Amino acid sequence: MPDPDGPEADDLRDALADHDRWLRTVGTEGVRLDLSGRRLAGFALAGADLCEAVLVDADLAGADLRGADLFRAVLVGADLTGADLTGALLGKADLSGVRARGARLRRVDLLRTDLSGADLTGADLSRTQLLRSDLTGADLRGADLTEADLHLVSVDGSTWGGTTVRGARGTLAEPDAQVTVDEPPGPSRRTVAELVRVLDGRGAALVAHPTHEALPEPPEWRWRDG
Repeated sequence: MPDPDGPEADDLRDALADHDRWLRTVGTEGVRLDLSGRRLAGFALAGADLCEAVLVDADLAGADLRGADLFRAVLVGADLTGADLTGALLGKADLSGVRARGARLRRVDLLRTDLSGADLTGADLSRTQLLRSDLTGADLRGADLTEADLHLVSVDGSTWGGTTVRGARGTLAEPDAQVTVDEPPGPSRRTVAELVRVLDGRGAALVAHPTHEALPEPPEWRWRDG
């Protein structure tokens, strides 16, 4: 674990203070936080205000980001393996291409979040809100979507297999888009509509929404307050 009294931790605290000033003054003072490529594995950032921070290719493996505000943050290609983001705010954040194997994203707000190409293998997304989120090309094998609330989520080109979905509800976009279901006897290509039927047979209540029909109302996020 990083030394909380070490020079790296001191530098981070200073950078966070500058970022807070940048946010409060709408950019007229302070400096926007840019930790691109930094090694922050295991750092304690619970509750941190990382709104609009730039963390491209940052190493956040095992980091504590519980309750952190990452609204509009840029985490393209970041390593979130085993990180804990329980209760974090990730609305409109760019997490495309992140490595988040085994990450805890429980009860997270994923409003219009870009998770395209993300490795979410074994990640915990239970009780999470995915509202118009982009999971295009994401790997969801072994992920846990128990009691998640989904609305018009794009999953074209994503991979599923051993994914837990009991109690998940809502809509997936583009019923004719193609996904991969990687389960015995081997991987197979399915349409989103076919995927929905598979998942509904495992305790979900999902609908593949045709693009030409009127947009449905998003489901109320059941777990907003815990």
